[in-house]
Amino acid sequence: MFEKKKYFVVSDVHSFYDEMMVALSDSGFDAANPNHIFVCLGDLLDRGPKPIECLTFVNSIPRDRKILIRGNHEDLLDDYFARGSFRMHDMSNGTMETVRLLAGCEEYTYWHGGYKDCLDTARNNPLLREYFFCLQDYAEIGQYIFVHGWIPSRETSFETDWRQGNWREARWMNGMEQWRHGNLIKGKTIVCGHWHTSWGHSVIEKRGSEFGADADFSPFVHEGIIAIDACTAYSHKINCFMVL
Repeated sequence: MFEKKKYFVVSDVHSFYDEMMVALSDSGFDAANPNHIFVCLGDLLDRGPKPIECLTFVNSIPRDRKILIRGNHEDLLDDYFARGSFRMHDMSNGTMETVRLLAGCEEYTYWHGGYKDCLDTARNNPLLREYFFCLQDYAEIGQYIFVHGWIPSRETSFETDWRQGNWREARWMNGMEQWRHGNLIKGKTIVCGHWHTSWGHSVIEKRGSEFGADADFSPFVHEGIIAIDACTAYSHKINCFMVL
């Protein structure tokens, strides 16, 4: 009997490998099932402790069974490599630590001036190179559009077709805020990450707080949008949303 493809979508994993695997398991994802498609909406790395494990897992999935969307943290990592020197946001965003772990550098040496020696090693890490090779700005599957932050804004990109817009800018957008202002695609549901869902529950739905005991990091689901970033570095949870 024919089994319909199922798309298991995660976002903003931020190197929290264990949490990702729990979320996938709880959702019924089977890496051996050819009809189970893995989707990551970007920001696979930075902040968490296990970038190598995350890359190893993602790269183990055949290319025809995964969709990997580029996030703003993938841009930050590229920027760091291109500059060859760090800025303060590279530390606060976890990019420098990701580079250290990818390069296999000792912590003391790295943080006492040795980071430049590690840049090329990290840049040429085969796991990272394979992952970056598979990244795309967006994907359209039936009624769903998979993105990181949101689709490009016509007002700021001066494009008539959102597909040709400024994706680097779009990756920084708060999708729930864009949805609230009616920036939608008729007949489509945009599935996004990047911004913690507790913001949407608190600010738009007026329930709970952004952070705290009553914060709700479950998916923010309304007509035209599915937002799933659980702010994993804070909540230690990852949402895995399945779409058919």
